Amino acid sequence: MTQARQHPATTLVADIGGTNARFALADPGTLDLTEIRQVRCADHPSLEAALTAYLGSLLKPPDLASIAVAAPVIGGRVSLTNSAWSFADDELCRKVGLKQIKVLNDFEALALSLPNLAASELHRIGGEPPVEHAAKAVLGPGTGLGVAGLVWSGECWVALPGEGGHVTLGAGDAAQLALLERIRKGRDHLSAERLLSGPGLAALYQAVAASRGVTPDALQPNDVLLLGSSGEDKIAAEALDQFAAWLGRFAGDTALLLGARGGVYLGGGIAPKLVARLSAGTFRKCFEDKGRMSAYLAPVPVYVITAEFATLKGAAAALRGT
Repeated sequence: MTQARQHPATTLVADIGGTNARFALADPGTLDLTEIRQVRCADHPSLEAALTAYLGSLLKPPDLASIAVAAPVIGGRVSLTNSAWSFADDELCRKVGLKQIKVLNDFEALALSLPNLAASELHRIGGEPPVEHAAKAVLGPGTGLGVAGLVWSGECWVALPGEGGHVTLGAGDAAQLALLERIRKGRDHLSAERLLSGPGLAALYQAVAASRGVTPDALQPNDVLLLGSSGEDKIAAEALDQFAAWLGRFAGDTALLLGARGGVYLGGGIAPKLVARLSAGTFRKCFEDKGRMSAYLAPVPVYVITAEFATLKGAAAALRGT
């Protein structure tokens, strides 16, 4: 008789991004979440301070934590890519009173959530049903641009963390090249994250306005999203169209790199707000527009992850295997 797998007791899970930090208690067996809190990173001087405040609000704090961070996880010290927060895992564990902390990349955690998401938590954009047990890719623009993969080992799903958001960004035509030149000015390297992120969307709005001879307003990323989606601002709408095109090209590149016939999944804070625009056609066209490999990509489905706390569930899944 096969012995039932033992899961850890209720654990603390966290999703630490460049702008917001989310905390919850999770049951690693069911991935059910309770005591969910979200705070702005700017409101706390450190992860230690934010974590201490959260643990202090609980009647019975757990002993174990799984923390997903928007940064490379190499060794025991982590510095957030788009935040001033940094920490050493053993020191953090001791200072906040936990017995053990597991630290993983945030998109590694998001990848681990994929086998546990319901169909109602995914919005499909084109393609056919995914090939069973084929590799999956997950990526998404937020404060930065995360990328990871998910592969089947024969027994379980294994996440492949990476820093694909920092690859060099290319242009699809002369108009995009002109926009890139405006955004690249003063930089030695223009990464995909410089455009495919919240700050990148604001920079793209500025570049589109300048290319049209218009003095741009000082819009924040969410302003560009709202004004462009509503059609109130034609420059913002054009910026969103360009953003969707570049995201489609980048997603197609990622699918080719990983052989992601199991699907490409879009997470992060921006894609769920752009579902209608991403579904309109330009995104999918740019996703498949790969010359001789267009037929390879045509059946690959793209999904927008609409689950609000998928990364927290992935952090819990990391403690049990998926």
